[in-house]
Amino acid sequence: MNKLKDSLSIITQALSSYRASEVFISFNGGKDCTVLLDLIHNANLKDAKQIKCIYVRPLNPFSEIEVFVEQCRQHYGITISTVDGGIKAALELICQDDPQLKACIMGSRRSDPYCERLAPFQETDPGWPPLMRINPLLEWTCEDIWCYIREHNVPYCTLYDRGYTSIGDRTNTVPNPHLKVEADSGEVTYLPAYTLQDADKYEREGRL
Repeated sequence: MNKLKDSLSIITQALSSYRASEVFISFNGGKDCTVLLDLIHNANLKDAKQIKCIYVRPLNPFSEIEVFVEQCRQHYGITISTVDGGIKAALELICQDDPQLKACIMGSRRSDPYCERLAPFQETDPGWPPLMRINPLLEWTCEDIWCYIREHNVPYCTLYDRGYTSIGDRTNTVPNPHLKVEADSGEVTYLPAYTLQDADKYEREGRL
């Protein structure tokens, strides 16, 4: 998979530009940053496992995400710090707490909102904490993400098995209507996220 090689190349380039202590992974328990975490911890890259991981927790997190973050701590044998709040406020707190941090590795993909023109290495916008955003998964599709997860037996949040396809918090996320199945009895269930067709187009249909 050429995209995988390209992603590993971006992570390698990041570790040649910055010390591992100057870089952190922005983690929210979603499928994309879970793939990112798995890549970094299984790629056998020099110093990659020393990159700190920070869980940016929303104000109303799903309990399933909280459980999954703990599962990741145990599965990968790592420390995952937690910072509460929106992404901008969280980044400000993270940088205040550890001024040596210079770069943030993110699970952004090209089909995500406002990511159409992102580069693999791109500084934050004016008004944000000054960081280099590193985006190893930009060219991956939703299908690529799920193929990697299922082929490599990567753990993922159980919400994805219940029809959630893009997870924010409890106030703005519902199961994806494109995965809804209604039985003759009237019972409603949802297919797993990885069965969604044309997923890059429809994965955020469960966001309010």
